Amino acid sequence: MSSQVSYLKEKLWKHTSFLGLQLWILIVAFITLFILLAFFVISLCVICYRRRKSNKAPFCLPNPIAPNNYHGAYSSSSLNRRLLPLNMSEIEMNTTKPELQVMFSDQWSTHAGITTQESCLADLEPFAKFSPGLSETWKGNHFSLREVEIVTNGFAYENLIGHGDYGVVYSGVLLDDIRVAVKKLLSNSCQTEEFITEAEAIGHVRHKNLVKLLGYCMEEGYRVLVYEYVNNSNLHQWLHGSLGQSSPLTWTIRMNIIHGIAKGLAYLHEDIEPQIAHQNVKASNILLDHQWNPKISDVALFRLLGPEHSSVTTRSMVKLGYAAQDHAFTSPLDTKSDVYSFGILIMEIISGRMPADHNQPPQIYLIDWLKSMVANKKIALVVDPKMPEIPSIKELKRITLIALRCVDPDLDHRPTMGEVIHMLEPRDLLLNDECRIN
Repeated sequence: MSSQVSYLKEKLWKHTSFLGLQLWILIVAFITLFILLAFFVISLCVICYRRRKSNKAPFCLPNPIAPNNYHGAYSSSSLNRRLLPLNMSEIEMNTTKPELQVMFSDQWSTHAGITTQESCLADLEPFAKFSPGLSETWKGNHFSLREVEIVTNGFAYENLIGHGDYGVVYSGVLLDDIRVAVKKLLSNSCQTEEFITEAEAIGHVRHKNLVKLLGYCMEEGYRVLVYEYVNNSNLHQWLHGSLGQSSPLTWTIRMNIIHGIAKGLAYLHEDIEPQIAHQNVKASNILLDHQWNPKISDVALFRLLGPEHSSVTTRSMVKLGYAAQDHAFTSPLDTKSDVYSFGILIMEIISGRMPADHNQPPQIYLIDWLKSMVANKKIALVVDPKMPEIPSIKELKRITLIALRCVDPDLDHRPTMGEVIHMLEPRDLLLNDECRIN
């Protein structure tokens, strides 16, 4: 045994031909080199694994409000998955059907001209600074003009839904069978960067009772907004058109619509910063799906049209009976005006009457008629005669008083939309006999 140990020591201490180094030194050097090499390979594998893991993480969109990203994002097109339409000949289009009359922000007309102006509202920039948390919900796209033309079959007449003072609306279908409403604005006064800023900001506004903006296009003078398609016409058609004659809305459905509109407006007024006044709350802008859920359309559209259109909208709302007469030549509509319009909508929904009847001289406004009915203790007669069932007098009084609170001439006495939601809850009877009928 001792002889073997001596022999091993002799071999280890023996000088080799490699630089004359002893054998044990070479063995230690090779072991050290092997350890270092193994450590390097393991480190390299760890780094590669971490990189692969990070590449699988969700893609984070850059801040859509940053002006420096506009032209690059638009020119390269963010549509990595190309959204092309189905064969348009396979789409059943019947523009005479009332259920296709959706996505309108204004009155029907047989003539529409392009309105120009030199600049947009000076307060466009603050509007775009929404809460950062909302950015996670915006998945909109920059559509090229060519893509929009393909989706609408070249803005074909058979795709036309209708047109009004502010835009022409077409129906389209994307590759993944998603129907859309494409609104081509008649005003192209907004500069490119201003339009993108506002369209991106509007896209962040997401609520189940608001029509979603899916994308936009601004090219060759066109200003186009692509919305989700809401497939059960609008409230105006159900209350005053042929749809309501054949299948009138029940009281339960009408209350569901009132609740949904209130929630959508409360979100615009109170849940985002800065708040948004819709300025055009009326029955034709309340779209309905097949579950009777209301969706408010044309949110913040006035931001893309400019001050001239804002004054036109104000006068139109006054004429239609959705805005107080004192707004005709005064300040633009605001959140308090939205509350007033909502009160008129409640009256319209429960009575089935138009907010303003221009067919009879003198002109009759719904608000004056309803106040007279309440004052003469004929509240039971304000219910829409087409309604299949009659609500209880207690419930009818409660809803009517909420409407009257919303149209109070004293702005300080008008509730906020958040307060209205609480009033609409059956358990929360916040109304009292002090509600004034002027």
